[in-house]
Amino acid sequence: MADSFQQALYAVIERHKHCSSKDLEHFIALGDKALVVGDLGLEKNLAFYLDDIQKLLKSYGVLPPVEQGVGPFWWLWPDSCLVYRDFTVGELAELARTGIWPPDAYVLEKNSLTQKLMSLLVILVLGGLVLGILALLGFWLGRYLR
Repeated sequence: MADSFQQALYAVIERHKHCSSKDLEHFIALGDKALVVGDLGLEKNLAFYLDDIQKLLKSYGVLPPVEQGVGPFWWLWPDSCLVYRDFTVGELAELARTGIWPPDAYVLEKNSLTQKLMSLLVILVLGGLVLGILALLGFWLGRYLR
């Protein structure tokens, strides 16, 4: 299973738009010690998205840890956020095999007041856009039905 996970991981990385074949060869040559989240173990900084890794892990039955279990409106005023550390290919293969997250895989960091206000601002702007679109549709529908 570890080999099939590694092959799937290499395929995900190969599809990454900033990863050249030389970068992939270098990454594969590093073996189980290659860092996945972060710089991919390459000389240049190559951003790689955790969402891609999460989707791959989910296909192996590994669900991410519960990010927020506090209150129903955590998305409106988030107290903390989940921050993952970098993983090696070997660690991810072991995670795919066992389904158990290492205890040091992530930490919950407290959000500052600025982050909380930005989250609230995003929700308010999106709510305003939705209300504006609905009002505009209502206006045009009212004119059409006259």
